[in-house]
Amino acid sequence: MNNSELKRVLVWSGWLRLSHWSIALATVVLLLTGWQLGDSVAQPPALLDVHYYAAGVLLFGLALRLTLMVIGREHERLTALLPRASELQPIAHTLRFYLSLGRAPVPRWYAQNPLWKPVYLAVYMALMVQVVTGSLMQEHPVVWRFYLPSVHAFWAQALLWFGILHIAAVALHDLKAKTGDVSAMINGYRLFFIDRSQLPSANEQPVRFVSSDDKGKRG
Repeated sequence: MNNSELKRVLVWSGWLRLSHWSIALATVVLLLTGWQLGDSVAQPPALLDVHYYAAGVLLFGLALRLTLMVIGREHERLTALLPRASELQPIAHTLRFYLSLGRAPVPRWYAQNPLWKPVYLAVYMALMVQVVTGSLMQEHPVVWRFYLPSVHAFWAQALLWFGILHIAAVALHDLKAKTGDVSAMINGYRLFFIDRSQLPSANEQPVRFVSSDDKGKRG
């Protein structure tokens, strides 16, 4: 008899999802309009307006995310984006999963992917650099010997590659794990296999989440 069952758990709050989609959609618009503005000798006012409006949405999303890093739920705070020594093994399993193109066992975690945690933190920093350089570079193109348009363009390319890799990784996890990794950022819920033999009763320990490959080993 199989002792595992699937449980739907709210992981991402509405505020976190609002921040995520504000940042994601604004970044897409900024990359598209920024690419067109960079290729134009004369900058069309309407296109420039769209770029600035998207920058405002990005600033809102970042401000909300930074707020959640301080007062959000435990896994939304800044400390949750800092890798821990106990996560070295999950990081190694995640890296093996990617290198095998999804043929290795699917790694499991509750909220953030442990391998991507420092990358997410670096992305937030890069986005803040983009906000600062974008607001300064027209009137002050050179600051502390840095040519801000070049800095802005460099990090825009880095964010483009991050976006491509992020979408590919999320799609791979959603395909292999079948635990709603994509829809979780829409409705907030992820699916977890739990061990029914560990269900809590009086004086017992809380439910233990198990990996999807554990599911096949129990019965």
